[in-house]
Amino acid sequence: MSEETTSRRASRIQGDREAHQTNENSRPGFPDFVRGMDAEALYFFLALYRTGTLPRAAAQLGISLSSANRLLAKLRAYWDEPLFERNGFLMQPTAAARRRYDRVLSLMYTLEDLRRDDRIDPATLSRTVRAACYDNAFALCIASIFADFRARMPRVRLQAVQADEHLFDHLREDLLDLVFFARQGLHTDIHSMPLLMTAYVCLVRRGHPLVEKAAQGPLAREELEPYDQVLINAQPDRYRSPNSPGNGWFNPKNPEKIALVTPFFLAASLALESTDCYAVVPEATARLAVDERRTAILPFTEDAPKLTIHLGWHERTHADPGAQLIRAQLKSLVEARFGRAAAEEKPKEAR
Repeated sequence: MSEETTSRRASRIQGDREAHQTNENSRPGFPDFVRGMDAEALYFFLALYRTGTLPRAAAQLGISLSSANRLLAKLRAYWDEPLFERNGFLMQPTAAARRRYDRVLSLMYTLEDLRRDDRIDPATLSRTVRAACYDNAFALCIASIFADFRARMPRVRLQAVQADEHLFDHLREDLLDLVFFARQGLHTDIHSMPLLMTAYVCLVRRGHPLVEKAAQGPLAREELEPYDQVLINAQPDRYRSPNSPGNGWFNPKNPEKIALVTPFFLAASLALESTDCYAVVPEATARLAVDERRTAILPFTEDAPKLTIHLGWHERTHADPGAQLIRAQLKSLVEARFGRAAAEEKPKEAR
């Protein structure tokens, strides 16, 4: 066989090999990005990220510890990353896990929506909503509408915790789904809408000298000066002071006139009985919680600031249809109970 013939034969064999490899690669099949992964493993990823331990994640999902370990191994193999590192009893997410968390959560919401028709039925939506609020926001925006909310969305469970200075950080870290707050100046990844707007009022015991003054017209701030104040520090925050109603607008000029500082709106009136102290609270809270047989509710002049309670949420749930529906139901029920809050209103209170 000539050298030229041998060369042509070798070229043909090599061509056949390349064509065969091309055919192998182009055969129908699953793409690499779906191989070795399933929705259950991704949902477990969210549970472990949130709970911080394998036993808690397993208990939350109703699976055995061995199953939890297998799911974690599947996740690590799929991404070729450790994802979580042990620190004592905790499994702390790595940077790789934190980068993926929001996208996995969004994917789970999408899968949830695919199980439904185009329109989500409030009666069948199943979700746990974690919210942070102060006691007056809980009373006004959750407790007072809870029966109606439950009737509309019977499978949505609410978990309300006491708000503190970290509520927005917890929202970003997905430790919370919603926050109720009374100030603005938010980061761009936090969305908000006004739920309720109300004036502030002065609370005093029945028979207090300010009751007679208020009978002649709304109270001016200066008329409070002779009396000691029960100051409600509604938003404890070491970076912002004062945090009392109206951002300190009602505070006495002499700080020694502050007799008691408390974070509790609803119980403040109990400290006024048998004293000449006064407290400043939102009118909607007062009308809901105060026994007017023992405590007088006195109005302030028009120049006094007002309170707007906002509902806030993170960018990750902004476009989620289920979360949108829950927020819309809350807003609708609060508006039906207390009236619509003006979205463009700019009260004197700094936010």
